[in-house]
Amino acid sequence: MSPDAPVPLVFPCGAIGLVGGWITADVLEMDELVPRFLLAGVTPIVAALLGHYLTSRIGGVWGDGSMAFGAGDAPADGLPWVDAPGKWTRRGPFVAGVLALWAIVVAGVVNGMTIGLVAGPAGMIVGAAFGAVFALPFVPALAVVLIAANRVGRARAGSIVALSDRRAVWAATAAVIAVALQLGSGLPEAAAPDLGRLVAAMGFAVVAGLCALDALEIARVLKLPRERSGAGDEVAERIAAEIEAGAAAAEDDGGAASAAWAGGKGTGERIDLGLGDEVHVEVVRPTHAYRGAQQIARVVRGNRERAVAALRAGLMRGAGALVVGAALWGEVWK
Repeated sequence: MSPDAPVPLVFPCGAIGLVGGWITADVLEMDELVPRFLLAGVTPIVAALLGHYLTSRIGGVWGDGSMAFGAGDAPADGLPWVDAPGKWTRRGPFVAGVLALWAIVVAGVVNGMTIGLVAGPAGMIVGAAFGAVFALPFVPALAVVLIAANRVGRARAGSIVALSDRRAVWAATAAVIAVALQLGSGLPEAAAPDLGRLVAAMGFAVVAGLCALDALEIARVLKLPRERSGAGDEVAERIAAEIEAGAAAAEDDGGAASAAWAGGKGTGERIDLGLGDEVHVEVVRPTHAYRGAQQIARVVRGNRERAVAALRAGLMRGAGALVVGAALWGEVWK
């Protein structure tokens, strides 16, 4: 199984830090531009550095904590996260969650001390305390993004599920920013409520667009046959066995695995669902003079039901974010 590379969390965390810093300035009723822009400028930088730190430490498991192993890939000790790409993820969901929480709080303390530096040592001490407190609202916001990032790596790189998992990180980021701006625009001290509502609408539009892509992928996967074309056809069975054997033999060599997957007779369409190692082959008999030479029409690798379940779960999460946004939208405009 060739896992997908992690999604860089620098921009998602930095964007959330920018919005969070601006809303924090609204909560503290900062009317002066210098401290407001200092808070809104330092916070996204610290948050981006936090995202860079977390990128290689999170990823590779299902939302329910189980790895998306292919046939025969389950670890011998039964722990589903031991082979996950993320360093913290491999230590288990509880440890990964505690370490992520600790990293967020430490980032808040560093952020507060950096801002308080303008007031000298006393300002750094006060800033550290304020930073620890104001880091807490960032915990649920960043947790939504980290949970989405935690699924990246469960499927083979470039597959349908892997691409959906990568899109989900950006959908989670857009949803968190949109919800935060909706809530922030309702504050009496909000500096630019109309701008906040506009950006929130754009965020939910991004979520809706990514949900539409998942819906199209689900429809595409559901159109695939459940069984091999002409079950029992010797040519289809033989080609599928060759591809399965080649992929299994090259499991530890990404380049060889790609070659095994691309191999076979003909130039038929290759579809990788990402979860499972089953191979389904559709063979067609050409209508030209050489009718005896059967060709590959399509090769599908992966488990159809598992892929649909993963895509449907992502679609439901996106739909849930849109429902929350719709519920909050009316309250903001009251």
